[in-house]
Amino acid sequence: MRRSGLFFCFVSGLFSLLSCALKKMPEGELVRLELTHSGTMAGYRYEGRVMQDSTGTFVLRAMKENYGPLFEKKIDAEAMKQFRQIIEEEKMYKYKEAYRPKFEVLDGSSWSFKAVFSDGSDISSHGYNAGPKGNGLERIVAFMDELIQDGILIENPETIED
Repeated sequence: MRRSGLFFCFVSGLFSLLSCALKKMPEGELVRLELTHSGTMAGYRYEGRVMQDSTGTFVLRAMKENYGPLFEKKIDAEAMKQFRQIIEEEKMYKYKEAYRPKFEVLDGSSWSFKAVFSDGSDISSHGYNAGPKGNGLERIVAFMDELIQDGILIENPETIED
C-alpha cells in the first residue's frame, strides 16, 4: 500500500513538472497588455494598459504615481516588441493562473497581468499577497513608466476600442 502511494506521488509530481515545462511563449505579436496593482485603498494603486484604438494605433494609458490620474500616449510597434521581449526573457508565459500566500493575510495587495497575442493566445495571471519569481511585473511597470512620462493627462478616460 505504501509503495503504491509513493508511486502515485512520483507520477503526479512528474506530470506537474511536465505541464510546467510544456508552457511556451505564444507565437503571435503582442497586441494588448494590462497590469494593475491594488492596495488597501479604493481604486488601483497602479494601472497600465496598452490596447489598439479603432485605427489600429497602440495607445498606452498608465499612472505616473500611485493612485494618480491616468496619462495617455500613442506608442509604436517597436515598444510592443520590447514588452514582448520582457515577457519572453522573464518567462512570464510560465506564470501560474493565481498566486496566494500559504497563510491567511487579512490586509495587503493584489495584482493582475494579462497579455494578448495576435495568434489568439493569451497569458493571464493574478495574485493576492503573493506573486511569481523574477522581475517580469516590475520590468513591465518600469517600461510603462518610461514611456508615459511625456503622456497627456486624461480628464475623462473612455474605453479604448478593441
